Amino acid sequence: MATFSKFAVIIILLIPITVTAGEQQHCTKENEHPFIVIQCDDGTVTVVNVRNDRVAVCRKGEPCKEIKL
Repeated sequence: MATFSKFAVIIILLIPITVTAGEQQHCTKENEHPFIVIQCDDGTVTVVNVRNDRVAVCRKGEPCKEIKL
């Protein structure tokens, strides 16, 4: 029983670390004035136009959304 309890405690302590690691994503950013383009591993692409204060956000499987800042 003690072995099972130790194993259960280890699993409980590792679950938040595993969940956090699964939520992290890697993104890359390119600056080419007046645009900033950010692309992430989950398929999200964000394009910022600093000249006219607009942002376009495109997510995989969804239509793009344009936002005026």
